Amino acid sequence: MHQLTPWKRRALIIAGLCTLLAITTISTMEWALERGRVAVPNLLGAAAPLAIERLKEYDLEGKIVGESYHPSIPKGAVIHQDPAPGARVKAKRTVRLTISQGSDELFLPDFTFQPKDRVRRYMGAKGLALGDLCQVHSGKVPRDTIIAQSPPPGTRLHLGDPVSLLVSLGPFPPVYFMPDLKGTDGSFVSKALVAMGFKVQISFQASPAREAGRIVDQNPPCGSPVAQGETILLVLGTEDEMLTSSWQR
Repeated sequence: MHQLTPWKRRALIIAGLCTLLAITTISTMEWALERGRVAVPNLLGAAAPLAIERLKEYDLEGKIVGESYHPSIPKGAVIHQDPAPGARVKAKRTVRLTISQGSDELFLPDFTFQPKDRVRRYMGAKGLALGDLCQVHSGKVPRDTIIAQSPPPGTRLHLGDPVSLLVSLGPFPPVYFMPDLKGTDGSFVSKALVAMGFKVQISFQASPAREAGRIVDQNPPCGSPVAQGETILLVLGTEDEMLTSSWQR
């Protein structure tokens, strides 16, 4: 058997000692680096106050840095943490927490036959946007009450989704047909028209003495349909050729 020379034997011993020294040094460095470090616990789903208390048990600090909606984690619970669970960090390290605002989903209720103002307040409180707002006359649904909605009741919506509403203006106003008012007393007729819900505009036209104060022209003309709230022009005769002003009641 070939035997090692003294020189080779010393070289092998030195190499072994160097290897042992390197291993010892690396182990010592790893131990030094790990000293004072702790593993970050998993806080996902935990209520914020409990999560912060648990961090204190690990000699860590907790800080709430934001909120966000989450489809399944309840409001007030942790939905994200930084550093992540299991990460090894130095003691006293601050762990940043994001808290759930709950789900932003809701099922749209039935707004029909509900007062418009109440529905608008509900939509504002739930974060729903107003889509199209249309108004039509209805003999069955009271004024300022919801007739229909889009999307329909039961639709699943998210924060900010629009909802369009169809609102009742109440029954159609009564429609009248203009009579021939020419030759009648202007003061009496104007008062009667105002009492019926019309607006009246008065103007004057130079006329013979027998037509003074009486209606000599009108607009709309005889036979025209008119609804409450519309303006009717009455032209009254006057002897004063300089009187051409008009007024409205």
